[in-house]
Amino acid sequence: MRGWILALAMIAGSVPAAAQEIGLPVAPGFWTNDTEKCAAVHHGYVFDGKRWGALYYYGPGGSMGPAAELEPITQTRAVADGFTQMQFGGYDGAGYFRIRSLGPDRALYRVGAPFRDEIQESDEGLIRCSLASLSPKMKAAMKRFAPAIVK
Repeated sequence: MRGWILALAMIAGSVPAAAQEIGLPVAPGFWTNDTEKCAAVHHGYVFDGKRWGALYYYGPGGSMGPAAELEPITQTRAVADGFTQMQFGGYDGAGYFRIRSLGPDRALYRVGAPFRDEIQESDEGLIRCSLASLSPKMKAAMKRFAPAIVK
């Protein structure tokens, strides 16, 4: 009997990360720059509980698209200053993607990119937009690329 319990524990521990809920300090949904208005936004980030990435319309005035660059998060870990670092595809190189909650529906997104002999960091203040607050065009993009969070 203990052998079966141990085997089940090992199987449960080996479930691919893409099939598990990922622990980020922010709620799933559509996130955009805190300088944007949710009703008019045509670019932002999506966290659907398993994936993170960009969702956007492009071209003049956001007239083309939509396009999505959502990647499965394979691992997360706490790092300095209250951030959680996301790892995609098992790769954890010099660059990084981090997020920190600033309260309900507010976050700070930090990207670190290698440049010559240093890491250049850029921070974006983000807000989470409710589905109801998005334009019909952005709602359609959410339904297409992130159906798990569109209810």
